[in-house]
Amino acid sequence: MATRRKIPTAAAAHEEVRTTEAALPAAVRQRRIVELVRRDGYVRVATLAEHFGISQMSARRDLDALSEQGLIQRSQGAAVAVPANALGVGLPAVAEAVMREQQYETRRRRQIMAKQAIARSAAALLSPEDNIALDVGSTALTLARELAKLVGINVFTNHLRVASLLAASGCVVLMPGGIVRALELSVCGQQAVDDASCRWFSKAFIGVAGLTEDGGFDSSPEDTQVKRAYIEHADQVILLCDASKFGKRSLVQACAFSEIDVLITDAPPPKVLASALAAASVRVVVAV
Repeated sequence: MATRRKIPTAAAAHEEVRTTEAALPAAVRQRRIVELVRRDGYVRVATLAEHFGISQMSARRDLDALSEQGLIQRSQGAAVAVPANALGVGLPAVAEAVMREQQYETRRRRQIMAKQAIARSAAALLSPEDNIALDVGSTALTLARELAKLVGINVFTNHLRVASLLAASGCVVLMPGGIVRALELSVCGQQAVDDASCRWFSKAFIGVAGLTEDGGFDSSPEDTQVKRAYIEHADQVILLCDASKFGKRSLVQACAFSEIDVLITDAPPPKVLASALAAASVRVVVAV
């Protein structure tokens, strides 16, 4: 008698799909996630975890990685599609630049313990008489939380989040005029550069998106112009950079090591980077 072929049930077929999806390499899975988000416009973390047979933590990591590339937008517990005009349809150069822009909230969550240690070490360098410039970025915002505990420091910043945080503190907060850049809530443009250039700072705290033996790099030419004004009008320039940015470049070079006095980071730089820093007499502080 011939053996009858067992026909899989719907539940068994579903389980087989889940097992196959779970075995996908991360890069393939992330491409499929982008396809799902673009098709449906909105996908929840729990749905992705169920669909691919992975943990919700793994699904969140996938979404964070895709958000950093500008391929999706993160929201609470979910992902939404990036509008076609934001991706620069028909404008490849603009699309590439947008994809380089890291989503602010994703960056804020990344390396949070490292950023807190860096901020504490930076705040320890300050005295009540200091008149400082504070750059844009998630590490600068973390430092601002430390500054909120202090009294008497003058803080000039083009970072609206920093200004809002420090408004009710014992610090005196000053801001430039200019154009507000929505992604970072930063103030940029020629007016902001001119306002910063009219002042002198005892210390400037600068952030970067990447750090190589060639110097520091940033993803925004507009914010870099203001950053350059801070560097050129400060007695001491202090670079805040966690180790995840070592060896990375971004859209524009923001500073040379010859312009930096102190680097505060959370881990010793690799050999090539350490040699370049030493050659430029940059003091490296490893925060703990």
